[in-house]
Amino acid sequence: MAFLRLASVSATALLLLGGGSGLLLGGCSGDDDTSDTSATTAPTTSTSASAAAITIPATLKSAPYIDILSGTVDVSDVATKTGQKDFALAFVLADSTACTPTWGGTTAIGDSKVAAEIDKIDAAGGSSIVATGGATGTYLESVCSKDQLVTAYEAALDAAGSNRLDVDIEQSVTVETVAGALAALQKARGTAITLTLPVAGTTQGLADAGIELLKAVEDTGVQVTVNAMTMNFDAAGGGWGLAMTLAAAAVKADLASIWTDKTDTELYAMLGVTPMIGVNNTGGTTKTADAKYLLDWATGKGVGFVRFWSVNRDNGNCTDGSVAADCSGISQTEYQFTDQFHAFAD
Repeated sequence: MAFLRLASVSATALLLLGGGSGLLLGGCSGDDDTSDTSATTAPTTSTSASAAAITIPATLKSAPYIDILSGTVDVSDVATKTGQKDFALAFVLADSTACTPTWGGTTAIGDSKVAAEIDKIDAAGGSSIVATGGATGTYLESVCSKDQLVTAYEAALDAAGSNRLDVDIEQSVTVETVAGALAALQKARGTAITLTLPVAGTTQGLADAGIELLKAVEDTGVQVTVNAMTMNFDAAGGGWGLAMTLAAAAVKADLASIWTDKTDTELYAMLGVTPMIGVNNTGGTTKTADAKYLLDWATGKGVGFVRFWSVNRDNGNCTDGSVAADCSGISQTEYQFTDQFHAFAD
C-alpha cells in the first residue's frame, strides 16, 4: 500500500509511494475515551489472573484517515457538511532514529496546532484514533525497545486524549517487540488496538509477514481488529469494486486460520477495510461506484469498520487522473466518499 501524505503545514505536498505487499518483518495517562457514545459496537472486556477486568473502547464504525499536519482540511467543516466526526490521525513516527513520538517524524507530539485540530474533533462530539507508521518514515516500532514502545504509544494517545491505537505496519519491524508492547499497553490501559496491513492480492490476502505478526499478537492474547488495506494491488478482471471485496474476503480467511475458535460472524466483526479513494499509486482507481460496491459487501458481511485514505483527498480539485495528496484525481463532489463511508455507521 502507499498512503499519500502531506509532509507539514508549510511544506510542499509529498507523494509517498510503496508496494501493496511491501510489509517486511524481522525477528521495537491522560484522558481516554472509553465512555464515548459515538461508537456503535459495544465495548469488550478482558480479564487476566493478575489484573482486574479492563474495558476496551468500542469500535468506531467509520473513521477516515486525515493527515493531521496538512492544514488542507477543516474537520469542523467536514463534520458540519457530512456528519462525520470520528477520524484516524496520521501518522505518529519516531524523531529520526530516536524513540521519541512525533507527528510525521517532525512535529512535537504536543504541538499546539495539532492539538487545536484534535480539539475540533472533540468539540464536534467525535473521537480520535492515533495512527502510527504508514508508508515511509522512521517507525517507533523499528527503533524502540518493548518498554520504550509502550511509553511512546502512551504519550501519543495521551496527547490526542484517546485510547484507540492504529498500528500501520509496512516496514521491517521486530515481531516480538511489537506484539509484546501491544500486550503490555492493552493490559495497562485497555487500549483498543487495530493492526493495519497491506493486502497482497485478491486471492492471497495478507502477505506472509503480516500473517507472522498476527500469529505473534494472537499468541499474546491481545484483542485486536485487523484493517485490510484494499489498495495498490493487481486486480483480476471483473472491476475494482469486486477486486477489493475479494481481497478483503481473503484476509478474513487469513484471520480464520489464526483465530480458529472464532465464528464467521466474529471474524467479520474484527475485520476492517480501507481503500484509497480515487487514483491509487498502482492497481485500480476507486470511484464512488466501487466504494459503494465495497460498502454494500461490508454491510452484508457484518464487517466491523471501514476507513479510507484520506479526507484530504476527498474532493474533485484534480480530475486528470494524477496521484496527489490533496485531491482524488477523479471527478467527484466535495466529501462525496466521506458521505458514503459515514453512512456505514448509521
